[in-house]
Amino acid sequence: MRFRDRSPIMTRESENQSVSRLREGAGVLVFATLVLCTSFGEVATGLIVPAMPALGDVFQRSPGTIQLTIVSFAVMFALGQLFFGPFSDRRGRRTALLIGAVLTLAGSAIAAMADSIGVIVLGRAIQGLGGASGYVVSRAIVRDIYGADGAPKAMAALFALMAASFLAAPLVGGALLDVAGWRAGFVFAGAAALIWLVSTLFVLPETVTVAPASEAQKVHIVYLGLFRHKGFLAFMLTHSIGYAGLYCFVAGGPYYFIESLGTTPSVYGVIAAIAMSGFLTGSFAARSAIPRWGSAKVIHVSLALMFFPPLVLTGLALAGSLPVALIVALQFVFWFGGGFLAPNTAAGVMMSHPKAAGAAAAVLGFVQMCAAAAVSLAQGLIYDGTLYPVIGMQVVLGLAAWLIWTRLRRYTP
Repeated sequence: MRFRDRSPIMTRESENQSVSRLREGAGVLVFATLVLCTSFGEVATGLIVPAMPALGDVFQRSPGTIQLTIVSFAVMFALGQLFFGPFSDRRGRRTALLIGAVLTLAGSAIAAMADSIGVIVLGRAIQGLGGASGYVVSRAIVRDIYGADGAPKAMAALFALMAASFLAAPLVGGALLDVAGWRAGFVFAGAAALIWLVSTLFVLPETVTVAPASEAQKVHIVYLGLFRHKGFLAFMLTHSIGYAGLYCFVAGGPYYFIESLGTTPSVYGVIAAIAMSGFLTGSFAARSAIPRWGSAKVIHVSLALMFFPPLVLTGLALAGSLPVALIVALQFVFWFGGGFLAPNTAAGVMMSHPKAAGAAAAVLGFVQMCAAAAVSLAQGLIYDGTLYPVIGMQVVLGLAAWLIWTRLRRYTP
């Protein structure tokens, strides 16, 4: 089956001219489209996080069951990247994004019209499958445009703007919940998916040269090659474990603050936005730190920032003193570490296999979302009314990321 769209897949003769034009500044709208596509998954989840306790009340379901709205999204988001990454290498980035946009729009509509938690879980799964396209393909496009030298800084800008969208999502989700109910978040996500579709149709060019079918490697061969590369594993595993640490707060935070402390969804949205703004700040800081320090030093500093804050919070909790302001401040530092880390490790994944950037991005996305899904499910199952499940798991994951990086970093470029 052949796919057709308004922009044909690039030939080798047209590639240099198109990419050069983007580098020279003609790609502002293109970059904005990439931000929208890559941030959809985070935004779609952030929008419903404040509504999770409300969904439990409406449908009379336990926190563990409600967490399936995150788990289903994360699982399909992970699996979808394994498909869309190699697909975009073979069929073109633009076609992959168009398919993803249609799926996200359909999933948002299903969830918005749901009359049971099962239908919401289904809608979220379809959302996740489509959202995988934007997340994995956008990263590959950055590698296409900026190359190995420019990718880390460009990735830092992409992550910073994605973080800005993500930290705004709980604020918007909480406000929509208070004003219009739990369905409003899914309607908002559907509107974002529609903008994604239109932007891809009319703004985004093709950026990859697609090899003839006779030259294309089989997907399983590409994936086996990735998992045999220890440098790739160093970047991918460090990134994924750090990402899972962030999801401890995303999945466990609403229950602690809304159910245990009694804050309103709107107030929790503000708390989450303040803490998560650390990711935005860290991404911007990484953009200037990378040229001065180099990626390896930035990664070391990032991992320290992701280990010590939850360790301090655990000590304070054991001592019986855990004020909300201090929780938010130290989670801000933790998220700063995540923002400082992610652009470097994500760019490292792409640079390790430039001819299979889509597949490399797919594996990264698959593993990190599997880790996020596991953490989300665990947070729902072990929630005990305290902050221990969140901060305890963050400490363990922070230590694991540090050990893996220090063991495998010698295999990185």
